[in-house]
Amino acid sequence: MDLITFAAVSALIIMVWHFAMNTQPSNFGLLQMIGIFILGGAIGWYMQSIEVALMFSIALSLLFIH
Repeated sequence: MDLITFAAVSALIIMVWHFAMNTQPSNFGLLQMIGIFILGGAIGWYMQSIEVALMFSIALSLLFIH
């Protein structure tokens, strides 16, 4: 998986969760989720694996976003 695919999958997951939970655009949770996906991407970049980045992004968002 390359960086473009990671960005596309991350954007798709963020959009699906945003629309499924019916949050307002001014809600801080959306910015928090984007930040968690950036953090997951940084972890994956450090470990040199985009799959790990996606896994950490999803796991961290499930842990920290209510």
